[in-house]
Amino acid sequence: MKKIIYSALILIPLLLISIAPFGHMQVDNKYLYNNKLANITVSSSLIKKLNGNDGYYSFEAFNIMPPNVTPVVINVAKNAYFGESGMRPYTEIVNIPKGNYSLILMNVSISEHNGTQYDRAFYIFANGTPIFWGSTQEILNSTSEADLTLFEKLLSGPVEFQIVLPNYIVPKIGITGYYLVNVTLYLYNGTPPNNLPNYFIPLFTNNFGYSYTVLNPNNDIATQSIEIPNGTQKSMLLLYEEGGENDEFWYTNEPAIRNIEVYYNNELAGILNPFETIYTGGIDLFYWKPLTSINTLSFHMPYYIDLTPLLALGSNVTLSVTVSNLIQAEEIMQTPYFTWDISGVLMLWVNSSNPLISGKILTMKSNLMDTQPILIPGYTGMYYQEGSSYYINYTSILNYKYGKEIASSAQSGASIAKQTFSYFNEYAFLDEKFSEYSYEKGLFNSSLSINANYPVSLYYDFFEAPITNPEIIPFNATYLQNGTISLNPSYSITYINGNYNLTESFNYNLNAIGGFSGILEIINQYGGAVLVALTNNNAIVTKSLEAIYLVNGVGFNENFYAEAIQNNTINLAGYLIKYYKSIQKVSSSNVMPLESVSKTINNMKHYSFSKLYSKFIL
Repeated sequence: MKKIIYSALILIPLLLISIAPFGHMQVDNKYLYNNKLANITVSSSLIKKLNGNDGYYSFEAFNIMPPNVTPVVINVAKNAYFGESGMRPYTEIVNIPKGNYSLILMNVSISEHNGTQYDRAFYIFANGTPIFWGSTQEILNSTSEADLTLFEKLLSGPVEFQIVLPNYIVPKIGITGYYLVNVTLYLYNGTPPNNLPNYFIPLFTNNFGYSYTVLNPNNDIATQSIEIPNGTQKSMLLLYEEGGENDEFWYTNEPAIRNIEVYYNNELAGILNPFETIYTGGIDLFYWKPLTSINTLSFHMPYYIDLTPLLALGSNVTLSVTVSNLIQAEEIMQTPYFTWDISGVLMLWVNSSNPLISGKILTMKSNLMDTQPILIPGYTGMYYQEGSSYYINYTSILNYKYGKEIASSAQSGASIAKQTFSYFNEYAFLDEKFSEYSYEKGLFNSSLSINANYPVSLYYDFFEAPITNPEIIPFNATYLQNGTISLNPSYSITYINGNYNLTESFNYNLNAIGGFSGILEIINQYGGAVLVALTNNNAIVTKSLEAIYLVNGVGFNENFYAEAIQNNTINLAGYLIKYYKSIQKVSSSNVMPLESVSKTINNMKHYSFSKLYSKFIL
């Protein structure tokens, strides 16, 4: 990514005498051996071995099957150039014809040219609002898509698109690649979804005018004052996140739990559990050629937080977002390079002719608990455990000039982390389980149900020995790494608004095993690396998906399976040896009605990590 991680064998003093659950760390002369994963690219001398691939090389497993109509095609960008671009956006004002569209898809196709380059983050904003969140394939090329139907009322008439690909060129170390980007909208005529949001407030806009902020241990909270338009009947927050620098693989850090907390007028209003996105240079850069990890090129498991009950608190709102455990990570690991990129939008359903007269909070509950790191020294290394859980529930009555509305939302989640590590290896496990249920009844009728589980486990061992002076950057090192990683996320969402009913579910399984060896050039203080020589390379990666996509009970299911291998040092592009994809039309009435969502909230209890914790205790 634009923020590269690599640090091979760091010895960090751990201030530790005794650790017990819910206790505090104290000073001792013990040491915590922290072995950090790599984000690596190949040198210009090796890039010629990434060849023989025509067309688009990397792709996401999930694609929406569009209706059988000819779409309106809108070119947003054609061969947009990203050289030494940094965070500066490529900007185009595009006129989108007004019409009735049942589906809006955006295709993003990216190719890399002129030598080696790292994987890079990739974002698209419309009038400052984030609408696409993904990344590039490191070298070579990729294609992906996003469903933008929710933004139909934003994407009308003249729209300012800002495309951000934070690329950097450093010729002295052979990083010379640039990217060309093509972005296309496909608008499918048909009955548009009922009651889409009609007012969008981008959050934390930067100097370029788009929603983007960076949190770190020295700046771990972002805050914005917002005036809610009178007549707002529904308020929903959409957030995107990305861990960077030493937090690109935060689930291997200590602490390994990150709760992205949202505060509304200083009240805990919601929690986002981040997904363990692995970019195409991450952990083992050869794992992901040609088969990428999950949500890598385009993120398609959105984070929504229904804030409608909190409209009862008034129109002047202070909204804050913070990431837990950043300061603790700096204290334990003795480095400040833990960063999170945050972007978001507050989506509102506004009827200015029916103003809100008054509101009252009926239920206000929020509990968040974290054990903090439990670090236990052993004969062969260090052991770490941590648990966190939360429960949030708000219910209110909203009195409008022409009617009343009952609004309720509930979130619940639990995370478990455990690790064992020594000088040359680490095992890490993180399991995040969470759900959200919300509804509005009366004047406005809608409901939202989200259930998700994000387990990840990995084991890797390595050997690193400096060849040149490690005190002077850049320096060279002999490096060997082998390991395994498993991602098995599940995510389902049912969103009902009036006569519009969207149901999506994803069940993924991804497994990678293998390793490589060679010579690295370490290029910065938090360990960005270039592979200058390769002596061994082997990997097997499998990826499967079962997905369902329904609109008003009609849609499709998808079954996907692919297997890729790396087995030599000659052709580094790898081989896709198995590929299966089946898409079938389906219809179903198996959706959760509004009354069921209401009953679920009333009966809902917060997740307890104690049961999970007893399963995974060392």
